Amino acid sequence: MSPEPQTKRGADGAAAILAALVPLVVYLRTMAPTVYGLDSAELTTGAYLLGVVHSPGSPLFLLIGHVFTWLPVGDVGYRVNLLSACSAAAAAAFVFLAVRQLVEQRLLALGTAWYLAFSYYFWVTAVAAELYSLHALIVAVLLWLALRWRDELDLVRVSTFALLFGVGLGNHLSLCVLAPGYAWLLASGRGQPWRRGRWWLAALTGALLGASIYLYLPLRADSPMNYARDYGIDVKTWSGFWAAVSGRMFASQYFAVPVAQLPSELLGYAHRLWSNFLGIGCLIGVAGLVADFDRRRDVHVGLLLLFFGHLAFMLTYDVPDKEVMLLPTYLVWALWTAIGVGALADVPLLRRASRASAATTAAALMLAMAATNLVVNFADADISDDWSARVQGEAICAVLPPDAVFIGAWNDVPVLEYLRWVEARRPDVETVNLFFVRRGEGDDVARGHLSEGRAVFTSVPAALLANDLSFEPQPGCACSRVLARPFFPLDSGNRVDRDPLIGIRDFGELAPN
Repeated sequence: MSPEPQTKRGADGAAAILAALVPLVVYLRTMAPTVYGLDSAELTTGAYLLGVVHSPGSPLFLLIGHVFTWLPVGDVGYRVNLLSACSAAAAAAFVFLAVRQLVEQRLLALGTAWYLAFSYYFWVTAVAAELYSLHALIVAVLLWLALRWRDELDLVRVSTFALLFGVGLGNHLSLCVLAPGYAWLLASGRGQPWRRGRWWLAALTGALLGASIYLYLPLRADSPMNYARDYGIDVKTWSGFWAAVSGRMFASQYFAVPVAQLPSELLGYAHRLWSNFLGIGCLIGVAGLVADFDRRRDVHVGLLLLFFGHLAFMLTYDVPDKEVMLLPTYLVWALWTAIGVGALADVPLLRRASRASAATTAAALMLAMAATNLVVNFADADISDDWSARVQGEAICAVLPPDAVFIGAWNDVPVLEYLRWVEARRPDVETVNLFFVRRGEGDDVARGHLSEGRAVFTSVPAALLANDLSFEPQPGCACSRVLARPFFPLDSGNRVDRDPLIGIRDFGELAPN
């Protein structure tokens, strides 16, 4: 190997480290100081206990998160938050490496990595324990490998790529919708190796071996935290295992957005994309795709398959917080933006105005865009003073008498579970998450515990409306004590039939996804 490629790789390696370190410092400064709410609290507890979280179970996140719980810094909530910060920073490094496969300018690629890292929707996934920054890291690694190996595939590289893809499914199953794009990038390289059956066998074997990480579910089914069991699914059986892995818990939300609503969904996405890249990045991204399409048609077809494959699924997925699930589309767009900035800097008029080389102009423009994202988004992404989830959980614990039952929603029950199982606070308290209770049976759960002589409290009285129950608001916490009162026959005038999930969303809270 000649010294020049070695020097280039060494410089790229150093730049990739820098691409990760700068965002990591910023993420650490803006990261949540302790356990955060909703899915974050659930995932933190699941990582600590090696439990089973909501479908499909995300074993990769839990296993890596468990290692982070060993770190001698902060509380367990802070440590698992660190996993998101480190994953997002590492994703920036691989975005740099992917861009370097497409552009010659190292500084332009570095600026692109930071431009994405400090964009709003990317940044907010890095500051609390969640699946999406790790998902972005996996997407970025696979994209870099696909771009690097597309012209030099062999059986080892095919099986390695497929293995990493299978393992990545163990974090978030939406990686499946990116498979056509990755396959195109690999298959459209020189040599067309995919005509040979052994290449398909190598890919299938690697993917299945990687996806075997889901054997974690039956192996950890007896953990005190098992959301599949709470939902009525036995992951030790084949049918239960498949129900968990295939996401049956949220099957009703797949492709559930009405066709008439899709134009609105698309406009909403366009607004998010525009705001994420501060407008200018969207325009430059379009210019980059158009300008470079004929020169690298196969590459851009693959990127378009990645982009629209993910977008098409997410637009039809009926969840309220899909903006952070769209990270792969933002990542692909960053590549087009890098190409567009390079093309823009080479325009003679701009070159004359800047009085610098095209490479210098491109790097300066991209670094300026990254700095703008950093300044504009800092205040909105900064949750370093947000103790709200812990404060809320501790306030509820303070009012609960011994052996009480708390019936709540996804915004408070996971925090109480964290305090109970991770920090051994109020182990006497039993929690009930209404997400796992059948429609209309929340009242029965409350009555059953009241009949046992136990004190029952709830944060969602609207989901327990019944004539024989009353609610006594408790000072110091956003919850009420549930009391039994003399029974009166129900009638349409004083009974509200309500799905517990609808009741939860009426309070402005998010269901898991």
